Amino acid sequence: MSIKEERKRASSETLKGKNLRKPVVPESRILNPRIRIVTDFMNSNLHRRIHLAELAGVVNLSASRFSHFFKTQTGLSPGDYLRRLRLEKARHLLATTLLTIKEITAMAGYNSKSLFVRHFRRSFGLAPSEYRKTIQGS
Repeated sequence: MSIKEERKRASSETLKGKNLRKPVVPESRILNPRIRIVTDFMNSNLHRRIHLAELAGVVNLSASRFSHFFKTQTGLSPGDYLRRLRLEKARHLLATTLLTIKEITAMAGYNSKSLFVRHFRRSFGLAPSEYRKTIQGS
């Protein structure tokens, strides 16, 4: 099986719900109110750049203490968690809207389309345009 065929097979399995990377920590599992406040803040501000110090300030912790606390509660660093939120939003927009990739890139908080495509491909095994074609073909 060629690399291209293998990638298509893996992509179709991913789209069928098999072999999916786990989404961001489900909200029902976030019990700590500080973490819930921060994740709500992240969800409300996906479209813009968010700094670690800003997230820490939302819950009145130092950046280093917040980063450690967040990782122990969610299993992900704040940056990784935010990246996954953004990519999940982008995947949802690709599947449910007719927005251009450029518009989705901006709505997901990316300034660079190439960085967005790289992160999307790394997470879901397909470029955003390929993902949309696969979804529409279903």
